[in-house]
Amino acid sequence: MPHATNDSTAPPLTRDLDKLASTRFDLVIVGGGIYGVWAALDAAQRGLSVALLEQNDFGSGASANSQRVVHGGLRYLQHGNLKRMRESIRERSTLLRAAGHLVQPMPFLVPTYGLGLRGRPAMFTAMKLNDAISADRNQGLSASRQLPNGRLVSNTNCLAMAPGIEPSGLTGGAVFYDAQVNNSERLALAVVQSAATAGAQAANHLRVTGLLRNGNQVTGVTAQDRLTGKSLTIQSKLTLCCAGPWTQRTHSMLCPDQAPAKPKHFQVLRAVALVTKDLFNGMGLAVPSRKTYKDNKELLGKGYRNLFVTSWSGRSLIGTFYTDYTDDPDNLSVTPNEIRGFLDEFNQAYPNADLNYDDVRFTFMGLLPKVPGNTTGEPVCDKRYQLIDHAKTDSIDGLVTVFGVKWTTARDVAQQAVTLAAHKLQHPAPPCRTAHTLLQGAPSADPAKALAAAINAKPNWATEQLITHLFDTYGTELTQVLALADADPHLQEPIDVHRPTILVQIVHAARHEMAMTLLDVLFHRTDAGFLGYPGDRFVERCAQVLADELSWDPDQTRREVDIVREAYQRRGLSPDQTP
Repeated sequence: MPHATNDSTAPPLTRDLDKLASTRFDLVIVGGGIYGVWAALDAAQRGLSVALLEQNDFGSGASANSQRVVHGGLRYLQHGNLKRMRESIRERSTLLRAAGHLVQPMPFLVPTYGLGLRGRPAMFTAMKLNDAISADRNQGLSASRQLPNGRLVSNTNCLAMAPGIEPSGLTGGAVFYDAQVNNSERLALAVVQSAATAGAQAANHLRVTGLLRNGNQVTGVTAQDRLTGKSLTIQSKLTLCCAGPWTQRTHSMLCPDQAPAKPKHFQVLRAVALVTKDLFNGMGLAVPSRKTYKDNKELLGKGYRNLFVTSWSGRSLIGTFYTDYTDDPDNLSVTPNEIRGFLDEFNQAYPNADLNYDDVRFTFMGLLPKVPGNTTGEPVCDKRYQLIDHAKTDSIDGLVTVFGVKWTTARDVAQQAVTLAAHKLQHPAPPCRTAHTLLQGAPSADPAKALAAAINAKPNWATEQLITHLFDTYGTELTQVLALADADPHLQEPIDVHRPTILVQIVHAARHEMAMTLLDVLFHRTDAGFLGYPGDRFVERCAQVLADELSWDPDQTRREVDIVREAYQRRGLSPDQTP
């Protein structure tokens, strides 16, 4: 059962650089992606003093690539990896329970053809094995978050669910259930909020510029505030590197001429998912790509890779598209022509979609570990994490590295990293509690019932649609947002009639959620930026609200607007496209 409920509001997140500089921490965590934030929560709950440092915003690097699917590991049947499948099933259940306002069940349809791996007999067997291996998947979950068994559907039903799929040779379809996170950025933030409530000190926009050493002992980090240029030193007994694709850069700070052992075969892929017009209504679809594909790790090779379409926020998410990447992680981008190439691949697999460049509203992208030595030459995403104790690999104590790949199992990997850290610190830490803790905003009641109660108690000025939007964003924290709007009716106004975001969300982000830039608000505190460029009026109005909250001068306010427009251009999109 959960150790704590979070029906009460959280204290504001505070960015206290003076406290970071004046405290010697047990653990400094470099990187505020999904691995780093889970490690911060776990370590703080176990009684360690923790500093969490992120160079941009929480969850904005590799973690921002998430296709919003919490995978239960069905695909690992193909690899014969039942251990990893069980880990995925367990962690999916944890997220459905710990963040029920953000994570919910989602059905997937796999059309069946012939008698091979895509046939009904094979998929029937896969569904039965999946149900058996995940027999305990609903234990402790409220009714609205439980996952039904998989099932086969007829030709007619399959075509009704996914009009336009290839009818030739179609024998029906298989439906299985995974989970979807409606806002992975908000989930990462909820973990940060929970870590701060447990005592962790967190700061975004704080770039680590060096690792401190006393002989062969790492004793902390130097960092620079990217908002002011101020430098500071943060002392720690142990440093945990969760820097993702920036890991090699962080390692090189120890000694420019002799970096420690980096994760084996340190190579990365660029992963891209496209936000397009809606293709289905609430159903995920696995579409076999027409490109040939082989993964050396597969016991039963299909010869192709599935592209997944998921319904999300009235749009479709399509991906993931992988390409090799060798440039600096800071230069990550995608071009319009590359987007057109991805669309061509998808349109060949699913011609009925007939998507073109103008249908793309946003691109999620990130860098993930690449499988080394795949003899087929195909870019294959690694499925394993690495946990490195540099005392053993490099005779450098005080430094541990985590290099992972999977959103779903990040909590479990972070738990292992913190267990190692506590052992190295000789800290008599209690067992990990994060698997049994409700994250900030998660209701202790069934989320469906909690939403109904929130709608029933809504103020007169709020619509049912608005309350649903706020609950899906903040969970039980919506009471804090509504109270702020009640105190200042001006903040009840929608920023634009075409989007649900209201002014109070901008103010709340600045006052309570450590939003320091306009990009933080549009991409990581709200979903306003994910459904296409909101338009200059929308962006400029948000910028002015933040300018009043954060004391920006006119020049900085203009720069913040320019940075948002540049962010769309880096994603291969024109800010002048209209949703």
